[in-house]
Amino acid sequence: MKGRVPSGDKIFGIQQKVHLKSQQGLDWLQLMLCANDIGIEQLKRLTEVYESLDDIVRAGRRKVAEIVGKEASQRLFSEDKRKEFDEACRWLSSIEGADVVTWSDPDYPKELLVCGKAPSVLFLRGRRELLARRRFYLTGTQHPDAEGKLNAASFGEAIAQREVLLTGLEAGIEREAAAAAAASCGAVVVVQATGPDRLYPSQCRDLFHQIADSGLVVSPFVPCTGFSPENVAVQRRICMQMCSTFIVVQAEIRSETLKLAQAAAELAKDVYTIPGSIHCALYKGNHNLLREGAGLVESIQDLGL
Repeated sequence: MKGRVPSGDKIFGIQQKVHLKSQQGLDWLQLMLCANDIGIEQLKRLTEVYESLDDIVRAGRRKVAEIVGKEASQRLFSEDKRKEFDEACRWLSSIEGADVVTWSDPDYPKELLVCGKAPSVLFLRGRRELLARRRFYLTGTQHPDAEGKLNAASFGEAIAQREVLLTGLEAGIEREAAAAAAASCGAVVVVQATGPDRLYPSQCRDLFHQIADSGLVVSPFVPCTGFSPENVAVQRRICMQMCSTFIVVQAEIRSETLKLAQAAAELAKDVYTIPGSIHCALYKGNHNLLREGAGLVESIQDLGL
């Protein structure tokens, strides 16, 4: 379960950052918000024919439908897409440190581009430059024992002092690791299960704001998107896809953590796990991963850090 994530490449003929203070940048953001619905291939075809959103709007729904099809054209010109854009602009103008990164941006995490179903826009709050560093996803059970909590905290802090700790702030292992990392002023990146204007879970309010101030908060969802179990599944998948290394601290034999670890291995991520007592159910999943080829980790040096 060890490998290397292939690097992403330009997805269409242009690479540009969205400069939100320019009309061109706002037009590009509006178009990219539509891209999740119309798909990357359709977007490529549009950008080959039209140079700007203004050109697309002037062409009208019928002309655009000739290029991308009727259904995609209807989505592109829908009122819902306009409302999403308005909400995005409101959030971006009201929050200090708010930013976005899109498919076409050189800062967009390349690991997402090679996985499929990559969000066309990621909403950011905090230190954008952390996207350029190696990301380690430390995860596991939501009900760790004392040993699991200790290992999560020590590994989380050590990782964040050297590279970037990636987390969804889920209860248990992830939250223990993130709290220790943030307390030591380490580099932490949080992926949200809601829009960037929401906070979930609410009991992580202080930790969330601490990370937003010293690290980076990322949301794949547009503002006003509330919590749902489906969004948690997206959040976990994006954490797994964004990481270079996937580390399991404690996991039961039948758990979402194991499914994610197996998916990470299929994407050539480096997958590691901590061994434990054969009598503890919280390590049954870890030992199963070891049998399947995961790397054994006992110290931070085992991760190449």
